[in-house]
Amino acid sequence: MKKSWKQTRYPFFGSSGLERFDFENGLRLFVNQNKIAPVFAYQTWFDIGSRDEEKGKSGLAHLFEHMMFKGTKKRPQGVFDRTMESAGARDLNAFTSTDYTAYVASLPVKELELVAELESDRMVGLNLTNDQLNSEREVVQNERKQVMENNPEGQMYEELQKLAFTAHAYGRPVIGFGEDIDSFTTDDCNNFYRSYYAPDRAVVCVSGDLNPERVARAVHKYYGKIPASKKLNPPPRQEPAQKEERVSVMSLPVQVEKAYFGYKVPDARHPDQVALSVLSMVLSTGRSSRLYRSMVDTGICIDVGASVNSSKDPGLMYVSFTCQSGKKAEEAVDVIDREFAAVAKNGITQEELERVKNKLRTEIHMGLSTNSAVARFVGQHELVMGDVRSALKEIQQIEKVEAPEVKRVAELYLKRESRSIVIGKPQ
Repeated sequence: MKKSWKQTRYPFFGSSGLERFDFENGLRLFVNQNKIAPVFAYQTWFDIGSRDEEKGKSGLAHLFEHMMFKGTKKRPQGVFDRTMESAGARDLNAFTSTDYTAYVASLPVKELELVAELESDRMVGLNLTNDQLNSEREVVQNERKQVMENNPEGQMYEELQKLAFTAHAYGRPVIGFGEDIDSFTTDDCNNFYRSYYAPDRAVVCVSGDLNPERVARAVHKYYGKIPASKKLNPPPRQEPAQKEERVSVMSLPVQVEKAYFGYKVPDARHPDQVALSVLSMVLSTGRSSRLYRSMVDTGICIDVGASVNSSKDPGLMYVSFTCQSGKKAEEAVDVIDREFAAVAKNGITQEELERVKNKLRTEIHMGLSTNSAVARFVGQHELVMGDVRSALKEIQQIEKVEAPEVKRVAELYLKRESRSIVIGKPQ
C-alpha cells in the first residue's frame, strides 16, 4: 500500500511515545503502543460540541450522538451494536460536551480492521429517517427531564450557566432546551452530519498492543477515500465582560440549602490555567483544604467543592456546597468570601503548594492507567487545546508554579463582580 500520510513522533508520559499520522483528507490519527495486554481502545473525537450550535438548535450535537447508533446504508439499525458486542467490545459508548463529541470502545487487538470499518462506515454512510429522529427525540426529552427538569442540582446548574453566559453558547445546556429539541427535523440532522462528521473534523485515538504503522494502514484503508468537509466551526459569540455579581435564588424540592458559584476564568490554553488548578485544590481538595476546614469541620456544610473548567473559550471556576440541616446558604457564602479574600491578600503556604503539586502529579499519572484513559487524554487535549503537546507539558508547568503566582490568580479571578451564584432553598 502506498504510504500517503505524514508521520510524527511526539514524546509522551513514560517511554512509549505517541505517534501522530496526518492523512490527505485531514484525518488525524494518534497511536500509543502499550504491550501490557492484547487489547486496545479505539476512540473517534469530532470537533463539534454544543458551543457550535446555532441559536434555536441547542442540543443538536447531543441528539446526533444518539443518531450515530442508528443504521447506515450498509448496515441496518442494530447491526453495529451486535457486531461490536460479538467482537468482545467493552465500554461501547459516546458522550457530548460543549467542545466535542466522542465515540469510544475497547476491543481485542485482532478486531482492529473490524472497528475501523464500522466507524468509518458510520462517519459517512448514516441513514437518517424521521422515525429514528422521533424515537431518539423522545429518549433525549426523557433524559432531559431526568437530569435537568426533575433534578434540583440539574436545574441549578442550568440556571448558573444561563446567569453566567448571556451571549456565549456556554449559557445553553449541552442536552439542549426542550422546545429546541422538539423543533429538530431530519434536514437539521442531515445538514449537521454533512457539515461536521468528516475526516478533517475528526481525531482517531488508539492506545493498546498495536503497531502504529499497522493502525495507520487500517485507518487509511477504510477512511482514506472519505472526502473532507472543509466546514469551519461558526465563530462563537463573544461574552461581554461581567461587571457585577449575579445572584439567583430558586425554590426547589430539596431538604437543605445549597449553592453553585461560577467565577469567570480564561480558556484551557491560557497560562493561568495550571495556577488556577492549584488554587482550586488548595481551597477544596481533601480534609486539610481551606474550605473543608472552615465549612465542613465547623458544621456549616455537609460538603464543599471547587474545580476549574478547561474549555476552548473562557469558562468558569465552579464552587459548590450543601448546608447542614438548619444552616443558611448566606452563612456559607460569607465564609467563602472570607477565605477567598484571605488567599487573595496573603496567598498560600509552601506546605499547601507542595501538597497540591503532589496530588496533581498523582492524578495525571493515575489518570493514564488504562488504554481508554490515554485515548481520552489525547483526544480531549488535541481538540480543546488545539495541540496535545500543550497538555504533555502540564507536569513541567505544575513544577514551575510558585506560591506568588497562585496568590496573583486568586486576586485576579476570585472577584465578586465576576461571579454568578445560584442558591437553592427548600420549597
